[in-house]
Amino acid sequence: MPHQPLPENSYDKAAAQRGAAVFSGKARCAGCHVPPLFSEPGWAMHTGKDIGIDDFPASRSPDGRYRTTPLRGLFVRAKVGFYHDGRFANYAAVVDHYDQFFKLGLAAQARPTSSNI
Repeated sequence: MPHQPLPENSYDKAAAQRGAAVFSGKARCAGCHVPPLFSEPGWAMHTGKDIGIDDFPASRSPDGRYRTTPLRGLFVRAKVGFYHDGRFANYAAVVDHYDQFFKLGLAAQARPTSSNI
């Protein structure tokens, strides 16, 4: 399915540009969430230890790993929580987790808030 452009004035373009710079830069998100699908090419599987979480849900799968979740359509997950098992209530909590786990040192301005996701 081809990417559909967002309607004009449906988002803050300046904030989107700042977010894209953080995503591809200091936060290193684009290392695993590679455009255009925003998933990891090749073997997109990780252990809980790789990503700083327990492996309880992954341990029930055949290979004991988590798949790098495609970020396209991320907004759909907002109603049920984020991450493989909904453990993070919102996108900001996911970013906080990775900031702490990978010691990224993201500034407050680089983090999403509930009002800008």
